[in-house]
Amino acid sequence: MARRWTAGTLIVGAGTIVAVVAALAVAHPVVAVVAVVIAIVGYLLGRLDGWQRLFAATLVLLIGAVSNIAPLAQVTFYPRYLAAGALVVWTFVGGGSAKIKRLTGWPRLFLGGLWACVALAVASSTWSVVPLLTLQQAGALALLVALVHGLATRRWSSQHRIARDLGTAYVILTAAFVISLAYGAAGATDAWTYGDRFQGIFANPNMLSVLCAVAVPIGWTVYRNSGRLIHLGGVVPATVALIMTESRTALLAILAGACWVIARHGLPTAIRVVSACLAAGAVLHLFNVTSAVTGSQWTEQLAARFTDAEDGDISSGRMVTWQAALDLWKNRPSFGFGYSAGWSLFEYTRQVDLFATEVNMVHNSYLQWLLELGLAGAASLLLVLAACVWAITRVSPVGTNSGLIWLVATGLFVQVTESAMFGTGQPYPYIFWMAMAGLAASALSPPPAASHRTHPGGRMGRSDAYSGPSRNRGPDVRPGVAVLTAVGASGRHRR
Repeated sequence: MARRWTAGTLIVGAGTIVAVVAALAVAHPVVAVVAVVIAIVGYLLGRLDGWQRLFAATLVLLIGAVSNIAPLAQVTFYPRYLAAGALVVWTFVGGGSAKIKRLTGWPRLFLGGLWACVALAVASSTWSVVPLLTLQQAGALALLVALVHGLATRRWSSQHRIARDLGTAYVILTAAFVISLAYGAAGATDAWTYGDRFQGIFANPNMLSVLCAVAVPIGWTVYRNSGRLIHLGGVVPATVALIMTESRTALLAILAGACWVIARHGLPTAIRVVSACLAAGAVLHLFNVTSAVTGSQWTEQLAARFTDAEDGDISSGRMVTWQAALDLWKNRPSFGFGYSAGWSLFEYTRQVDLFATEVNMVHNSYLQWLLELGLAGAASLLLVLAACVWAITRVSPVGTNSGLIWLVATGLFVQVTESAMFGTGQPYPYIFWMAMAGLAASALSPPPAASHRTHPGGRMGRSDAYSGPSRNRGPDVRPGVAVLTAVGASGRHRR
């Protein structure tokens, strides 16, 4: 009887939702799309554990705080930090890995460098030009680093769990992209800016583009974990929105990251991928798709973004800003002007007509860190970057690791022209550093004791943890690589 009552309730509820959405679709198609997206997201969130639901809520608040919808941005401004703090607490005390991992090798360098960055950021409040803002943002940075530390050493004990947790971000970001595309299709004027560049519900096109650039590798990570093509569905709206933003950096970064992962897989894989791309291009050319796309006005506008120079500067003013940042840094080369003081610093220089800049950020994460924390900050950041480079060059790109390496490589490139590496009030830095935490957790995990199960084609199954030493290969003594090198080889050996 109870089962019949439950089934009847579900049928009535589903019918009601369909009727309401159908009615909304007639006069308010955008509202209908949003309703459907929210319903799908709600269903998917119902299948998550407590940590993943809190993580989803945190991401929603972070996205809301950087949206171009003023009431939403105001309401979510402070709750995002409370949610991030609760997420950190849950990561450390809410259970997870049965055994806390001991830090060794490059993960110790990585996490140690991050905590050195936090310590210096907190200390810089004593000499910052805006001490209260510096202290507040340093606290937010500490929450981010604590989350990364907890994930790498406690919660993430398997590739399956990493993919599941990042899959939560994948769902939320995909929903945001779909809503943004619907918002733009409905003719919303604030969905387009900067010369008809698409920004959707986000504050600017660059913010949307960097999230699209990291969402695609996350989709690949989720697919490599499950082996189900349907999980690549979220890549479609991410790619469409990315192209519509006309962001040169994000487009080049995601392609560079993909090329890096392909190169890591070796020459045979690179040949197969290039051959497939050439074959696809030939088919499109036969059906006149290529000529139709390349001859369109939109394609010419996108190409102009890479070739046309505004006032003789193809970087859209970034080179002027970088030079201004270097000139300012020379006044305080050792310790800088204080963490997160860049915005106030540029605002002041513009008011006194010291530099002819129109922005309040350096548009380069590495240079902004140098400006705000000087050579002392550069030293701690170099430790972190060295660990990032080690991870994408030495960690074996098998299973879900291929997606994580793709994401980190893309992010390192993005940060050359965007000041988003430690922008703790937006979603991007959380996702980027979580990818690094996934690679660190991979390096810290011991070889699995149980037998492996693989998907067809050698993809890792849900019962896989992390790869261990191959039976027909000597142990790899490089830090963090010994536990990662043999999952593909051992899978082939067993077949």
